[in-house]
Amino acid sequence: MSASVGRLKILGLVFIFGLLAACGPGNTINLLPPPPIPASTIPAPNAPSVTVVNFADDRLDPATLGVRRDGSAFATKDNVSLWISRALADELARNGLRVTFANSTAQARSGNPDYLVTGQVNEARLKESSATEISSQIRVSCELANRKGKLWSESCNSSQSRSHLPGAASADNLFQDTMRDLVKTVAGKIIATIEKTK
Repeated sequence: MSASVGRLKILGLVFIFGLLAACGPGNTINLLPPPPIPASTIPAPNAPSVTVVNFADDRLDPATLGVRRDGSAFATKDNVSLWISRALADELARNGLRVTFANSTAQARSGNPDYLVTGQVNEARLKESSATEISSQIRVSCELANRKGKLWSESCNSSQSRSHLPGAASADNLFQDTMRDLVKTVAGKIIATIEKTK
């Protein structure tokens, strides 16, 4: 009887570990949209106009977002540079600026904004160390210019690691949180530079 109980316990443990492995993040990462801008957020009439241009993607493989512990790649069908640059535009709008979005610098300049934000995605990466450990890093180079020329440029990054219960959305949520942290930092630097030039 004890041998049967022992075998059942072992089978139970194997089953549980199998479930944990199966519940880990999948290889496809969904780039979750940032929260919507509250309807109450209205820019002041004299707020400067800012156009954010869709960032370039300088990564070797724009569809890949790092590596899983088994050596396979995290990937996404979404556009990483568009996701980050639109989130930055939303964050600037949340802070009271009059913000528009453009797909190219030429399109942005045709609107004659007070300020122009351009940038490149240098790194966007997830790394799964175990079934319960995952880390992320996003790095961008940004530039702010007015009609006279460049005012500020900097490489900014955000990284986070997380211990979590296995779950399919854990990687998606971590990547979104890392992006939100990054765009808050970048938006703060842009707003501080604009304030200095007033």
